[in-house]
Amino acid sequence: MRGARSPELLAIPMVVVAVVYAGLLYWALTAETALSWIVFVLANVAIAVLVFALLLRRGRPRFPSGSQRPRAPKDGTYRLLVLADGGSAAAAIREQLAREAAGRHAEAFVIAPALSSRLDWLTGDQAVYDRAAAELESTLAALEAVGIDAHGRVGAADPVQAAADGLREYPAEAIVVVTEPGATPAWLAEGVLETLQARADIPVSHVVA
Repeated sequence: MRGARSPELLAIPMVVVAVVYAGLLYWALTAETALSWIVFVLANVAIAVLVFALLLRRGRPRFPSGSQRPRAPKDGTYRLLVLADGGSAAAAIREQLAREAAGRHAEAFVIAPALSSRLDWLTGDQAVYDRAAAELESTLAALEAVGIDAHGRVGAADPVQAAADGLREYPAEAIVVVTEPGATPAWLAEGVLETLQARADIPVSHVVA
């Protein structure tokens, strides 16, 4: 997998927390002392605060400002950030690159968001990651097959966050969101394109293929 990261390690601390919680519960039930129940209640409060903090952290994504973005090498290359969620759209992307690159060499950085529920995110659902990884590989292969230099990785579950993260590591001049034909993805219907267009400070387009 080119540049992809598995969320398997996220499941390890979740298992540790579950084991510790089960141990505390067992202790509270068997000890039957005020102290054991106080510790158990405090553990519940700590877990609730942790979960709330994690969910809050996933709130409104912050896009990097111009000074926070990586500088593009002065190599004359036109760089495109691709958010892939079904479909390859290789031909359409190639046409866009050819049109906007104006004769310059062009390349694409592909991010496949690990689209999932919040429960999937908290438990590190491997199936969610595997689907995104397969989407990434198929998109990279399709782009390379039509002569576009491409690399990428699996991204955050929130497409807006995935785009913001991508702009922190890749000096893109534009963003293209790729979805497959048919039913409109729920996240797209929630105004992701409008959010990207309002906050990314670079051109954003949508391709269905």
